[in-house]
Order: sequence, then structure tokens, then C-alpha cells
Amino acid sequence: MRQRLRLETKVDHLAPGEVEFRPLAASDFPTLTAWLLQPHVRRFYQKKPITLEEVALEYGPPVRGEEPTICHLALSSGVPFAYLQCYRNADYPEWVAIIELEDGISVDLFIGDAGYVGRGFGRAALGGYLRQVAFPHYTFETRAYIGHELTNKVALRCSLAVGFLPLRPFVEDGSSCCWQSSDRH
Repeated sequence: MRQRLRLETKVDHLAPGEVEFRPLAASDFPTLTAWLLQPHVRRFYQKKPITLEEVALEYGPPVRGEEPTICHLALSSGVPFAYLQCYRNADYPEWVAIIELEDGISVDLFIGDAGYVGRGFGRAALGGYLRQVAFPHYTFETRAYIGHELTNKVALRCSLAVGFLPLRPFVEDGSSCCWQSSDRH
């Protein structure tokens, strides 16, 4: 409990503008597993409990460059607080069938450390990720997409604040979602 209190005190003094990104590494899997088990992440991102071994199986291939998805951690003052990934839609035909779009890139993210939720860090991470990582990596793509469950009001507001605009509804894994798009700025 003391560590949690210290974390919240430290977060109180951080400004969301201090976001950097680094590629996800296999050594980050224990942290990623802990984040994926947090109630606020389980609600919308990882609905079923997941083990360290399952995280390694799911995230290992992109980390090793065996899949085209690129994965990163967002850091504030050197401390990881969020996970982000992006990929060209055309590289995943099963995803294209769901979203009915072949162009552009899709971005997924979650804030793993609950102390950073609702403080502007999501906006800083998403906007920074698009500018610093996603669009520079996919130089020929001019549009980014992101989808959120309709009940995830915080994520929907975050994406809108970064410049995403509602495109249309879609259903993913039985959940009603809003598909949003943003052009390269």
C-alpha cells in the first residue's frame, strides 16, 4: 500500500506533456501482465484474465519482428504508464473484414497505471504517438483509425481531443464500438 501512495503522490506533480516512447521489450512482459490485470484495463481492453505466459505468446511475435505490429510503452519522466501499438490495416485481412477499410493504420492503447487515468496523459500519449512513432513509421499512410466501445466515454473523449472524428459504428467481439479517424497532421 505504501508504494501505491507514493506513486499517486509522484503522479500529482507530473505534467502530461512529458511523454516519451520506447519499443516494448520481452523484459516488459511482467509489467504488461500486471497492467492487463488491472480493473480499469480489464473493463475495455483485456476482458479475460491473462497470464505472463499468455502475454509472451501474444506480444512476443511483434517484439521479435515476426509480425508487422509495432508496440511501445509511453513513459513520463522515465516511468512507463501506458501501452500503445499500431499496424497497417492491410497487413491484417481479418481486421479489414471487421472494419471494412483497407487504408491507413489502426492504433490501440491503454493506460496501465491507474494513477495516470483522467489526467491528460492519454491525450498526450495518443497525440505524441501519432506524431512521433506511428505516422513516421508508416510514411505512406495518411489516415489513422481508432475504435472504442461506446461505453468507454473516457477513451472516446481522449481520441476526440487529439483530433479523431467519429466515422461509424462497428461491432468487435460482440461489443458496440465507435470507429474514429484522423488524418496525418
